[in-house]
Amino acid sequence: MSKKTVGVLVVALALILTIIGYIPKTTPPFRGAYQSEHVNGYIVQMTFQPEDHSFVQYIDNREVDKGTYEEIKDGLYNINGEMQEFEITLNRDNSFDIIVKKLNNGKPITLKNVDATPAYIGTEFDDVDEYKSLLE
Repeated sequence: MSKKTVGVLVVALALILTIIGYIPKTTPPFRGAYQSEHVNGYIVQMTFQPEDHSFVQYIDNREVDKGTYEEIKDGLYNINGEMQEFEITLNRDNSFDIIVKKLNNGKPITLKNVDATPAYIGTEFDDVDEYKSLLE
């Protein structure tokens, strides 16, 4: 290859990479099951159903809150639960941060999408109030 051909290829590659950098990045669809890593010995889970804009929040498989959500703008959602109201921003990697007041010293906890299908837990537990108190 001649130096001129190599030069044209380098310029073309640089131009393509520059154009790709300007393509808007959209957030993924907001649906399915999201889960945290262990935080203070607990796992926080949330499931979102896009058909009726409902959600359920669990801590260690105990249902602690449920309600509805609405999209405010691309990637920003208002969560309206029976126990709490808050906003979340869905990241491009299909994760978001929430705060559970009595976990992680009140610092954000990252939940990552683990499945596009919402998962619901129907097991009855006797200690649900103890887990709901983590939200207060």
